[in-house]
Amino acid sequence: MKNLAFQKIGKILFSLVSIFLLILWGGGLHSDTYQSTQEQEYEIEKAKIFRDIYPLISESDLYCSFFVLDEEGPDIKIIGAEREYERVQFNDGDIVYIDKGREDGLEVGQVFLVLDIGSRIKDFGPLVYKRGRVRVVALEENGASAKVEKSCGQVMLGHFLVPFEEKEGRMGKDLGYDIPPHEGEGLIGQIIYSQREFKQIGSGHWALIDLGENDGIQIGQQLVTYRKIKEGAPLQLFGNMVVIDAQKRTSTIKVLSCKDALRIGDLVKTRTN
Repeated sequence: MKNLAFQKIGKILFSLVSIFLLILWGGGLHSDTYQSTQEQEYEIEKAKIFRDIYPLISESDLYCSFFVLDEEGPDIKIIGAEREYERVQFNDGDIVYIDKGREDGLEVGQVFLVLDIGSRIKDFGPLVYKRGRVRVVALEENGASAKVEKSCGQVMLGHFLVPFEEKEGRMGKDLGYDIPPHEGEGLIGQIIYSQREFKQIGSGHWALIDLGENDGIQIGQQLVTYRKIKEGAPLQLFGNMVVIDAQKRTSTIKVLSCKDALRIGDLVKTRTN
């Protein structure tokens, strides 16, 4: 009888221990499942955040766009090229000849930005297109040879050179144009030139505005564009842009987003929020 009693007690204890272990295991499983779910939700939220962050200013924006020249024009010029009798414009890897050399302080390995200086923009100065960059590969006393390392469509005889300055692109978020359209707040300017003189431009295109460093404008700053539909009516905000180059009185912008095409004369304003 005693053995039978001990056997029953042993079975009961075994059952209790088994139930206890199952509870512990179930709790751990629930905890692991909960933790896994939390981690998945975190990764999803993180992906949403990073999905909105992208290159606002690219290498092309920095070195292939345009600006208005504030100061005197450069004095280093492309005057010839290998096989110039065969072609009008030169591409990556081609050799061009420039009119300055060792006597003017040039060095082998020096890199220059190629500039195409065009017509004047209103009362601001000449429009300048960045056409690429070249590297000096050989020197003479009063001349040099340079290799085209990066062309932006056209490198030609007569283009000018200035020392190349390395700039960093910008990552960020398009802040959009869904903000209260208060007319009296923020610095106001307007679009004075659009890429390739298009009548209308959209996302990804470049334009010039009549605000610059003298007005506190900086590279990477985002501005909104708007129109007055009629006197007394609310402003119509319809686009967001980022500054990719800032000169003293003008800046070059890239359109990040818009719900309508932009055109010369559209107003731009700095953000106040």
